[in-house]
Formats: sequence, C-alpha cells, structure tokens
Amino acid sequence: MIALVRIDGRLVHGMVAVSWMGEVNPDTFVVVNDRAANDPFETMTLKLAKPANADMFVWSKEKAVDRLNSGKYDKKKLFVIVGNVYDAKYLIDNVKGIGRLNVGPPLDEKSGRITEGKKEVVNVYISPEEFQVLKEIHNKGVEVFAQITPTVAKADYEEIAKKFE
Repeated sequence: MIALVRIDGRLVHGMVAVSWMGEVNPDTFVVVNDRAANDPFETMTLKLAKPANADMFVWSKEKAVDRLNSGKYDKKKLFVIVGNVYDAKYLIDNVKGIGRLNVGPPLDEKSGRITEGKKEVVNVYISPEEFQVLKEIHNKGVEVFAQITPTVAKADYEEIAKKFE
C-alpha cells in the first residue's frame, strides 16, 4: 500500500528521513528518479541518508511502475519520493492505489530552488504549468496538498487552486 507520494527535489535529506519518515512510518522507502537510479554513486549517497528502520529502493520510473503494480509490495506500507510534479503524475497515471500526494519543494537541477514565475503556497513554490498537472492529479481523485514538514501548516488543493484563479 502506498501511504504517501511526496514531491521533493532533494529526494532524501534530513527533513524527509526524520520528519516525514516519522509521520508516515513506512516499512519501505522508495525513491523514484531516473537520474538517481542510473547513477550508482547517487543511489549509494541516497541510501546513506535512509533511516535504519525501513527498507529503501531507488528505482527508475519504469521500474517503479513494474514493481509497484506487481503485487509484491501490496502488504508493505510504502513512502514514495519523486523529484517533481511530472514524475508524480507519471506514477499516478500508471500505478494503482495512489491516494495522497504531498507537494514539497521541487528543485531545478542547475540553480536550486526556483521561485521566479511561481506562486508561493505555504513555502512551496508552484508554477502555472505545475498547477495544471496538480489539477489533473486532483481530478483523478488523489488528495493533493502542499506541506513542507508534518509539523507546519498544510494547504489543501482548494487553497492551492485559489492562488491560480
């Protein structure tokens, strides 16, 4: 069972490994990122940041779809991290049973956190193009919300949508 999919451009870092892992309390932590899955050094680095109490996999999008639909992980509680809204949509379009999407801070690979041309929602910056993708995800019945950490305010889809009206 996929408990939560989170968008976070940094993939695995302290906030994810401590705050979100503590909130979700998964058996298995899955990073879905083509770049990381195809780079042994990056995969190793990500696995160094994982908490000891959960298994961790770093998969490409294609491998994630195959594995998550295989039934092998149906009895596990999964926490899935993707780097951007487009990878989240790919998973939601191709994997059954994703009910919640947490929008965290996506990052641009070249310059870090990008705010130009984006609207701020509880310290998460979303472009009009990204919002359209989130709207499609929401319209599929997935709970979409923006939240940096579990201990701070969150914005539900309706609050996000108000920024783009």
